[in-house]
Amino acid sequence: MKRKLFLIMAGLWMGLLGLTACGRVNGCTYRYPETTVLFDDFHIKKTVYRPGVMKLYYRGWQFKDNPIRCYDANFEDLGDQFDHTFRNGVLTVRADFAEKISGLTIEDRGHDVIYHLRYLDSPQFAWLADVFWHDGGWCETGDREAYYSAAELQAEADRKAESRKEAQEAFALLEGTWVTEDGLQKYEFAVNEDKSGMECCNMWWNSEAQRWDCWRIFASSAFRTKGLDALFAFDFGCDTDSDYDEIAEKAEKLIAITLVNSDRAAADMRVLYNSEENVITDANAVYHRQ
Repeated sequence: MKRKLFLIMAGLWMGLLGLTACGRVNGCTYRYPETTVLFDDFHIKKTVYRPGVMKLYYRGWQFKDNPIRCYDANFEDLGDQFDHTFRNGVLTVRADFAEKISGLTIEDRGHDVIYHLRYLDSPQFAWLADVFWHDGGWCETGDREAYYSAAELQAEADRKAESRKEAQEAFALLEGTWVTEDGLQKYEFAVNEDKSGMECCNMWWNSEAQRWDCWRIFASSAFRTKGLDALFAFDFGCDTDSDYDEIAEKAEKLIAITLVNSDRAAADMRVLYNSEENVITDANAVYHRQ
């Protein structure tokens, strides 16, 4: 009787050890209640962990040589030392860190999609996808609340608030009309009503057609680069005989302002602002506020 009781207890302990070591010694399988990823085209079925191997079972898109990246539970990149294959609806990853894999990205270049899979080592599985639309550039879709932790969402909100503040400061600095002394070139900047963006227009007088030609963008955000980095942003070269300290002193008054185009597929606009003289300058002209 004692021997039987001992065997039962030993079995229970081994079972508990197997659970706590899930994915490390005996391996583990995770199935997910919500499996559809992006428009019913890609379904995640389960993930199986074994020593040195992780297998992701799926159906939908037919992957082959698609690039992937592997991430741990903190979504830190696990590096390049792994092999992977897609075959018959199974992604197999072989690596020393295979049992640490909690997240994956899969590039689907044929459909302009990057899949972000997270919490594969728990029933909490969540996903996001970056999709490229030809009329709007890259856009993110998916359940952000499920994918990111509360701390990550708050950190992102703080970054966005800081970014909005920097953009609004840049918009306020530039708002108005800036004209060259000869009156043949100018910039016009107009902030929209809710201060979320700014119309930006670089204009030059076309004497043959007797009209203003213009390069125009709508800036959805802006950021500033100061000092020598501002000069480097404009590829302003320096003579070999130039005094570095003198250049650095002058550069401290310069701010390169990049106005980020709301059209992600199009170019941004960049201006160089001199805070001491309150002018915009480039290689050929100086613009004064009108």
